[in-house]
Amino acid sequence: MQSTHADHSFLARQLTTKLSRRISLFCLFLSCGTFGFSQTFQSYLKAADKAFERQDYYSVLHYCRGALERKPKALDAWYKYARAAQLFYAYEEAAKAYKKVLSLDKANTYKDTKYQLGLVHKGMGEYKEALAVLEEYQKEANEDQKTVANQHILASRTALKMEEEIPKHRVAALSKRLNSPYSDFGPWMQGDTLYYSSFRYENKLDPARPKRKITKLLFAKGNGRGRPVRYINSDTLHTAHAAISLDGQRLYYTQCNYQAQGGIRCTLYYRKKDRRNRWGRKAYRLPKAINDEKATNTQPAIGFDSLLQTEVLYFVSDRAGGKGGYDIWWAKVEAGENKFSDPIAFPGNTMEDEITPFISTSEQRVYFSGNYAVGLGGYDIYRQALQSSSLSKREALPAPINSSYNDIYFFQQKEEKKGLFVSNRPGQRYLDPLSKACCNDIYRFEEIPPSNSSENQDTVERPDLALDPIPIPTPIVDPGTNPVPVPSSLAEFLPLALFFENDHPDPRTRRSKTKLDYLSTFEPYLETEETYVTNYLKLFPAKEEDQARTAMQDFFEREVAFGGERLIQFSNMLLQRLKEGGKVEIFVKGYTSPRAQSDYNLQLGKRRVSSLINHFNTFQKGVLKPYLAKKKLLISERSFGETTAAKSISDDLTDLQRSVYSIDAARERRVEIVEVKQN
Repeated sequence: MQSTHADHSFLARQLTTKLSRRISLFCLFLSCGTFGFSQTFQSYLKAADKAFERQDYYSVLHYCRGALERKPKALDAWYKYARAAQLFYAYEEAAKAYKKVLSLDKANTYKDTKYQLGLVHKGMGEYKEALAVLEEYQKEANEDQKTVANQHILASRTALKMEEEIPKHRVAALSKRLNSPYSDFGPWMQGDTLYYSSFRYENKLDPARPKRKITKLLFAKGNGRGRPVRYINSDTLHTAHAAISLDGQRLYYTQCNYQAQGGIRCTLYYRKKDRRNRWGRKAYRLPKAINDEKATNTQPAIGFDSLLQTEVLYFVSDRAGGKGGYDIWWAKVEAGENKFSDPIAFPGNTMEDEITPFISTSEQRVYFSGNYAVGLGGYDIYRQALQSSSLSKREALPAPINSSYNDIYFFQQKEEKKGLFVSNRPGQRYLDPLSKACCNDIYRFEEIPPSNSSENQDTVERPDLALDPIPIPTPIVDPGTNPVPVPSSLAEFLPLALFFENDHPDPRTRRSKTKLDYLSTFEPYLETEETYVTNYLKLFPAKEEDQARTAMQDFFEREVAFGGERLIQFSNMLLQRLKEGGKVEIFVKGYTSPRAQSDYNLQLGKRRVSSLINHFNTFQKGVLKPYLAKKKLLISERSFGETTAAKSISDDLTDLQRSVYSIDAARERRVEIVEVKQN
């Protein structure tokens, strides 16, 4: 599933290597289930080889571990493990394994071990260690190998000098409302709306076992949470890489499919705005000259070429006629429906990969990423003039935008001093210890004003690790309306409704308390939106599906997500009031839908109240605990179970559409902060 330029498609890496926690653990359990301890060393090694052939490096790691349990000093198993970890971007594991190979390989069977270890150190940003290993490798290498190694040596020395420079940009990951435990990539801003791609959706019709994830195209307005773009996404194909035309009337994107022989094949499309100012149902497949049927065609970008005085489409393809690997191509957007000139290769292409282009119309530059030996490591972001044909004009962006990891999908906002990019650098929401350098998050950057550079130096020493665990209270945007202002008093938040997934927290128990806090249940619930939409639509005839879809999407955005964001704002204001010396009592009610016996629902309602109490105990690492201990903050609770649920809500356990997935039923699964008293 994972690969590098030397192996297979970059796009396959984007869409198939960002393993979800569920897939990763399922692969591990599957390995254990089918390869128990009774299996031989050779059977584990054979399974690892087969997994290597299909680029499933995560499975390779586990098969090799099984082999090494039987023969802890098996050189070939250690080397395979090291290579798989390197290709999976599990650099820490790779470094340990390569060092083990060096200690075991007395006959120098694997002559490139020091070279690969040097690349791993470089990939982790450990440039001094990389220099030491690569310089040692150079002494033993032939002339061709020395030339390649020397490029990485020079790049490592350059990186060490760059580390001493004062950063010119601040960098931070977007919040958890946008970056998920899956891979999120391909950002494109249009006004206050962010379009991006997320590899989080299950292909329920996938014949493969375990079922593979697919990507969908999402949008988020203002401070809202991402949700799928209507009509465009498929339940079986990857949909990704939004780019919007200069007049805002076309949305370009790609759809990709897993190939029987392995890898992914992608095709470029666009949609037009309809009369309701939405992206229409009709998909326009770009002409064959652009959609080469023997190649992948992906990652569209749109801009204006001032020399040609025309709108241009840039995209990425591995078609014949390029320099090698993935190259950038461009074509003029001509007048008329679905008309383009024949594509031309970008003059900055090399034998390596050039990917994820972005056109800065104001600068007349192309930003793109390349995996060159002279870079800091992985893919780095470069820029080059649109009309430039000289590689000497190619310029790498500085740290901390570029890092030793993969830095891709650059997007610059119109003011040119801030923008977005994507990276798998440490600090992203990794899924398990093996994949913590595997997956991508979207980052924002902004230029530090020169006059403030020195005084800001301390605050941006490690900007690449900055995250937003607790969003700063800001106005919430209700899609299609004006921003909802933050209330000026605690009472103005009321009633504050907070919603739960069916039978959560702690399903199928009769406990009255939970160890979970509300926000830890809130995030997973948001991820079920598409499941709710799919099941809710089954209640309606085809002509009413659009209206029903909108209603369910609005429920998740305007009620579920809105409530979670309001709770954070409420908690921040509560803390401020307590700091000012006040005493606050909060009154909470719990509710359930009528799917179980009343005594069960009573305990479920209490668990939901308990999760909210836990929120106040754990908020900002326990900042409210002293006020609770001193009874400056009191929380009074009452669980209503199902007693107030509407009689129209189904309690039929077999009628999931009405008893679980209807909006009426979902609204009943909540707690509310109903009253606040202050002294």
